[in-house]
Amino acid sequence: MTLKISLVTPHQLERCLPLFQAYLAFYHVQQSDADCLQFIEARIRQREACLWLAEDAGIAVGFALMYPGFNSLTLKPNWLLHDLYVAPDYRGSGVSKQLLQTCQAHVISLGGGDIMLQTAHDNTRAQRLYERNGFVLDTEFRVYYWDGKNT
Repeated sequence: MTLKISLVTPHQLERCLPLFQAYLAFYHVQQSDADCLQFIEARIRQREACLWLAEDAGIAVGFALMYPGFNSLTLKPNWLLHDLYVAPDYRGSGVSKQLLQTCQAHVISLGGGDIMLQTAHDNTRAQRLYERNGFVLDTEFRVYYWDGKNT
């Protein structure tokens, strides 16, 4: 395998779309291709996201999508690694590790900060990946979620 990971520009989004749709399907979510492309393109153009694409011999095999923020406690940038997906045929081949390390290297190259992520309680494979790469389970803060639907 010859893996190449590159930062995606708006002109390259079509290459990511099948993987992005597979990621949504994994979480039982449906969105139109047009809506997905419009959403991600807006995030990239407005510098509200960084999207990396992993390719093996020109075939898109995985992606990582991070959103920037800030941490008032550390007074440093804080990144949310929101989406990390690898095509089923490439799982276990090191693609996810390389995507994760690309995200970490990006944060370091910008002067540091931290990366937060969430994964399902039963996604033990991803949990092992994160822990092997220096991520620790937060035991200090409880995560809450509000979706705004009941307002």
